[in-house]
Amino acid sequence: MKKVTIFGAGSIGVRVAFFLARSREISQIVLVDVAPERSEGTVLDFLQSNIALRSKITFSPYDEPKEIGESDVVIVAAGGKRQPGPVLEAPAREDIETMRNIAAGIGHFAPQALVAVLSQPAELFCRVIADTGDIAPERVIGFPLLMYREWFRKEVARVVGVGSGDVRITTVRTSDGVELVRAQTRVSGVPVPELVTDCSRVADRADDAEMLRRRERHHYAPAAVVARVVEEMVSRRRQVITCMCVDPETGAFPESKALVGPGGVEKVIPFDLTEDQQKRHQVYRDSVTELTGKLQAASV
Repeated sequence: MKKVTIFGAGSIGVRVAFFLARSREISQIVLVDVAPERSEGTVLDFLQSNIALRSKITFSPYDEPKEIGESDVVIVAAGGKRQPGPVLEAPAREDIETMRNIAAGIGHFAPQALVAVLSQPAELFCRVIADTGDIAPERVIGFPLLMYREWFRKEVARVVGVGSGDVRITTVRTSDGVELVRAQTRVSGVPVPELVTDCSRVADRADDAEMLRRRERHHYAPAAVVARVVEEMVSRRRQVITCMCVDPETGAFPESKALVGPGGVEKVIPFDLTEDQQKRHQVYRDSVTELTGKLQAASV
């Protein structure tokens, strides 16, 4: 039996559940929310749609996490507010406590699960979960703000003249925001620089105002991406993704490109960055390490 638990029945959590409910790979989905009064209608709607979806979606109260037992993957989409800009900031104290409570439940009832963190800032929440739940760090994987990747996918498809489905995007987090890695972005397996004579036609960065608007309104595209990755996790198939994963040297969880398999992160794949991108990405990684250190010091 393949089982997925989702903490957080908000905008992203319920959409991920919807996509996963249609998967033949998954036989049970458990929704858990810290604010049941907010999600009661949504959960009831899911329960009533089980027959049509041919799925087994159930709801578990936040204070009774034993229902998450035997989960193959636990998705954390609760707590945390999306970042309003490129600057990485420490999460609020109440959100940290929420993550610690969730991690404790995972560590006790589902220590074997892979943990996928959607809550932002995922760089820091991944460390909180790994520390609190006594879960192996390589089994904790964070997802970046995927609206950027979908925007870049559309941009590359427009310039090259293909459908978005043929484009495989690689982005990198820098001190200025999220940028496209052209050398590792492919169209039907071919690197973009080999297809486009003038790569400047493909934008390096997304418009900040556009991304702010998308963060408020766009949920289905990133939820679909997360659901696809989680389906591969549940099926125990290896995949290369951009994610927040542990740096063995620092213990922090910066955004990286990694090979993810049945046991979690197996290998980190270096980004093929320009010199300027390397410098900005290092500034970002340093800020993740610094904030991680402060977070851990505050919990002692």
